[in-house]
Amino acid sequence: MLQPGSFAFRPSEALPYMTLDSLGWTTDAEAGYGNDCRVRSDKGHVIFQYTLSGEGRVDTNGQTWEVPVGSGFLVRVPSEQRYYYPPDGTQPWAFIWLNACGEDVLRMWDRIVEKQGPVVRLSAESQPLALFWEMYRAVSVDRLSDPAELSVLLYRWLLSLLRPDANYAAKETGMHPAIRQAKRFMRDNFARPLSLEDIAAHCGVSRSYLCRLFQRKENDSPLAYLQRRRVEAAVTMLRRTDASIQSVGARCGFDSPSYFGKIFRHYLKLTPGEFRRLTIEHPYDTVYLD
Repeated sequence: MLQPGSFAFRPSEALPYMTLDSLGWTTDAEAGYGNDCRVRSDKGHVIFQYTLSGEGRVDTNGQTWEVPVGSGFLVRVPSEQRYYYPPDGTQPWAFIWLNACGEDVLRMWDRIVEKQGPVVRLSAESQPLALFWEMYRAVSVDRLSDPAELSVLLYRWLLSLLRPDANYAAKETGMHPAIRQAKRFMRDNFARPLSLEDIAAHCGVSRSYLCRLFQRKENDSPLAYLQRRRVEAAVTMLRRTDASIQSVGARCGFDSPSYFGKIFRHYLKLTPGEFRRLTIEHPYDTVYLD
């Protein structure tokens, strides 16, 4: 069983990649606890702190944010940011935290904050939390201390926060049967002029239920999923056949050449004709769009 604790890493030499400075699990922060990012000594570092119980506060650029259970904040040192236990707090603040440094971390951190804001909501089942606990176990139980191996875990964690749907579940007990059935049906029938009604009827559910299910479980829509499968099929057909571009679009389920070109360009940043011609710059004949 994991136990609260704090762990720091001090490599003997500067490393050319992102490094984990420290991480921990604190259960009893109360009155007087706090840190001012303007005066901390660990310049060039970033800090993530996630509330397990109680509540904290973070001031960032003149605005105060509550950090209740299920929320975490993202700060950078130095910055006009401060985090602390609130004066009116009634329950000790329990939280997990992570401190990292390196040029790559700073670049990714800025992008994460740009997308998520300084405070992010994360469910207990989210991928970022699952990866944090994986790191914590590796350090506290397995005594992992190799900087390169820790950097790999840190990089995975950062990527999970960078995803637009950072709150996606880390582990599913299994894909919902209706989603699995809908995906299989769309993969097998992408060339047909499928409607939402067609897909929902095949799965034995209503159109609105299928859309809600996809949005909740996949952060996506059924038709967006179908659209990507059609573009993937078009990529392969453009490379492996001599069929005209208009024919490729029609055979992949697009009802007009102009719409085919628009959607293809949206995903590939090239027109179908450009993709077919630029075989040196884009030598692949299969592209996965998920």
